[in-house]
Amino acid sequence: MARVLVVEDDPTVAKVLEVALGREGYLSFLVRDYPSAKVALQEDWDAIILDINLPGGSGLDLLRYLRKELRKSTPVLILSGLKQERSLAEAQALGAQEYFTKPFSPGDLIKRLKGYVAAR
Repeated sequence: MARVLVVEDDPTVAKVLEVALGREGYLSFLVRDYPSAKVALQEDWDAIILDINLPGGSGLDLLRYLRKELRKSTPVLILSGLKQERSLAEAQALGAQEYFTKPFSPGDLIKRLKGYVAAR
């Protein structure tokens, strides 16, 4: 069973993701803030769904930490309310595979996630 780390502070979005991932057979683990996510990133995940605006820090800083400090190539799908091109460009430069803006289609996100998990 593939393990997906979900870093999301909005309880409604987190629940939608948990249900959608569960229906597709994924085991999801939720963290809601930057410090908890930084600890969780040290484990091995099949994929990560990452919000940018988090209590205690930025999801982009977490992505930077994952890629540069931990040197992990885990697929990362950004899910954010930010629609700024600067955020998108930074996420891509740091190695995010996808960038979804809220509101989003859980079906589309899961479809893209499946491709990345299958390729691992």
